[in-house]
Amino acid sequence: MCKNLILFLLVFWSIPAQASHIVGGEIYYDYLGNNSYRFYIAIYRDCASTGASYDSPLPLSVFTGSGIRVSNHDVSFPGSTVLPIIFNNPCITAPTGICTERAIYTVVLNLPPSVSGYVIAYQRCCRGPNVTNLVNPDDTGLTIKAIIPPGAQNQYINNSARFINYPPLVICNNENLNFNHSATDADGDSLSYELVTPHSGANPGSPAPNPIPNPPYANVTWAGSFNQAIPLGPGSTTTINPTTGQLFVDANNLGLYVVGIRVNEWRNGVLISYVTRDFLFRVVNCIVQLSAVVSEQEDTPGFISYCQGLSFTFDNQSFGATSYYWDFGVNGITTDNSTAFEPTYVFPQTGTYQIMLVANPGWPCTDTTYIDLTLENPFNVDFTFIDSTCFIDNTLDFQAQIINGPPTTQFNWNFGPNANPANATSQNVSNVAFSSSQNNVVTLIGTYNVCADTISKTVFFYDKPDPIVDFQTNHECVGYTQTFINNSTGSTIYSWDFGVPGITTDVSTSVSPTYTFPAEGTYPITLIATSGPNCSDTSVQNITIYEPLNVSFTHNDSLCVTTNSFDFVGTVTGPSITNYSWNFGTHANPTNATSLNVSNVVFDNSGTFPVTLTASFLNCSETANSEVFIFSVPTVGFTISNELKCVPYPAQFINLSHYEGELLYFWEFGDGGVSNAENPLYVYTQEGTYSVQLTIISTIGCIDTFTLLQQDLITVHPRPVSDFSIDKTQTDICDSKIQFTDLSQGANKVSYFFDEFGSGSSDRTPTYTYFSDGMHYPSQIVFNEFGCSDTSFRQIAIEPFIVYVPNAFTPDGNERNNEFYPKLGLIPIEWNMKIYNRWGQLLYESTDFEERWDGTYQGIRCKDDIYSYVIRYVSCAPFADPEILTGHVTLLR
Repeated sequence: MCKNLILFLLVFWSIPAQASHIVGGEIYYDYLGNNSYRFYIAIYRDCASTGASYDSPLPLSVFTGSGIRVSNHDVSFPGSTVLPIIFNNPCITAPTGICTERAIYTVVLNLPPSVSGYVIAYQRCCRGPNVTNLVNPDDTGLTIKAIIPPGAQNQYINNSARFINYPPLVICNNENLNFNHSATDADGDSLSYELVTPHSGANPGSPAPNPIPNPPYANVTWAGSFNQAIPLGPGSTTTINPTTGQLFVDANNLGLYVVGIRVNEWRNGVLISYVTRDFLFRVVNCIVQLSAVVSEQEDTPGFISYCQGLSFTFDNQSFGATSYYWDFGVNGITTDNSTAFEPTYVFPQTGTYQIMLVANPGWPCTDTTYIDLTLENPFNVDFTFIDSTCFIDNTLDFQAQIINGPPTTQFNWNFGPNANPANATSQNVSNVAFSSSQNNVVTLIGTYNVCADTISKTVFFYDKPDPIVDFQTNHECVGYTQTFINNSTGSTIYSWDFGVPGITTDVSTSVSPTYTFPAEGTYPITLIATSGPNCSDTSVQNITIYEPLNVSFTHNDSLCVTTNSFDFVGTVTGPSITNYSWNFGTHANPTNATSLNVSNVVFDNSGTFPVTLTASFLNCSETANSEVFIFSVPTVGFTISNELKCVPYPAQFINLSHYEGELLYFWEFGDGGVSNAENPLYVYTQEGTYSVQLTIISTIGCIDTFTLLQQDLITVHPRPVSDFSIDKTQTDICDSKIQFTDLSQGANKVSYFFDEFGSGSSDRTPTYTYFSDGMHYPSQIVFNEFGCSDTSFRQIAIEPFIVYVPNAFTPDGNERNNEFYPKLGLIPIEWNMKIYNRWGQLLYESTDFEERWDGTYQGIRCKDDIYSYVIRYVSCAPFADPEILTGHVTLLR
């Protein structure tokens, strides 16, 4: 037995088993040519947890480089492999309760070159509650993706980089890990390496999204002081050589840690793709132990019997070792040894050998074990029979063959529960009959001494065909072209004959054919159904074909309600047993008929009426539809709006005449005016009373003439003339009182509107004082005793009160601009002007708007500077309020 060394580095042993299932993953790919890629989706799962199993199938989505979805795919589950836990120290035993398995899904996709390239992505949740370095790890999944470069410069012709090794599943706390995490690239592109933050993806509410959401994808959220550069936390060291990919880890904290490593692929100095590996480091306290174990011969994978020849591959079940020494027990030689983990050795002859395995030879911790190995020459049997025959009246002969073995070989046949006989022991067996065409497995066991060989084969039969011909529902109504329904079972090949005498072209090999018969009649339909060679059956059924129904009819149309009489002429094709039925409706006389042609059908009302002709035989019928139109007797009428009518009066006539057809209109307006419009607008220019007449003439249907005269329909009244004068058309705000004088004619009521504040007057000669300057447009509206009115306007311009203050003056004695004074267009009622220097001292004050400041104070000239003025005044405008002007003036000499 081995020497056991127990090493406890801290107090942590393993992570609880209730963690979720995601450990990590990556996607890489091969370019196969012709725009095809084989993708490998490697998913690592915690097989010791209660989380979900592998996706079957796995959803995979393809997007353009800009994030637009291209396609979705389901990738079949390929099975999974449980990965071993390997330590650098040969005497460390893997801790219990830890299980990681890997599944590598593969799929081939055709992706034509794209301007933006492609992103191939997969998502899954969740990582598990015991992950140390993430926020809410139990709600955090992963997203892995592959990048296809854009089509420019043929970059899409690319094989992605792929990592050579997978990092250890478990590393020991306080021990250094120096691991080759490099990758290879089939295209010879340059590679670089870096630590990255992996993507998150999916959530407990949608743990396995299908389809995969569109990129971009969020990253995981690091907990506390963890980040992509120190994924194992402060006190631990994690680095990767950017050129060689050598990974160095010095773990100093127990736990589960998510780590991201990316290999970047460079071509001609340009980054064209990358592969990110998302994985999990489990840092534990390690138990160091070693044992050499070799599977017994019977337990070795691939063992069938002792008679499999002189070559044997050993199954090494040792643990805790990194090197091995094998001795294969061949007497007389010293070359029967190996240092491989599971060697294959070819022994010189049959016999029994003692095999020795030394685990970790030369190490302080080593172990040795032995097994016995018995070898005989290969022994193989086989058998033949005629396969793929018809199940009808089947019998088969079976012949056993000795491939490797002596003539004394014994045989044991098992033909299955559906065979007669079910078993036999002779080398050859004849006339074996099977009662079922499905699931017939024949097994032959050959034996001699300790050797045995078993071979099984499946017997295939062509099913017994059962031809079944069905016709379309109401096939007699379809006509000459018929589609036949094939409900046959147990067959794959069909031969149809449609029974048309005198020709050989009325055949088909379609499953459910369509055939057009030449004429009415009864035809025998023959179907031969075949499942395989010499395996057929026949069905014959008669079908009766009738000429198809086609129905139409003609009639006269658009008659008057008082004189209508219609003739209906039917056209029908079909078999001689066809019957006819007319339906003219309840307003017709007669309402029904059964002859093909019907005359003198009279309708008692105007309008549109449906008419149908139905032809029928057996269960078949066809119907033709039409409509007849009956004109009503025309009516004449018109009106005009009830309103005050003053010269000139635009009279809008409203035509109330009714007829379904075209009408001609003739209007006479009583003053000699006429019109042919349907709804005329006529202007009366003279006062008076007028009679109006409308005559209508119908040109189709009920052809006739109708006249309506309305006596004294319209009375048009005279209109007064508005006119007035004003004493001033232009003035200023200080003289804004205006005198209005009425000059109207024929008016008994006058109203003025002064165009200010809504003011007005009903006096004939009013006066009005304007309070605002600008343009004003007063108006006069006059009415006469009939209510007719007229309006006129005038224009008044009123100048405002303006004060202009200059901003500079030059009291230098040159008689130009020597004084400062405001300029006014009008005389104010009140005036006060004060001037201050920049310190607020009053230098000048005046209440006379014509006085001027000469730039002195108490007889002393003021210096060049900017001075402030305050002017308070009341203008001459009516009811003016005081106003204040402030500003600055510059004194320059």
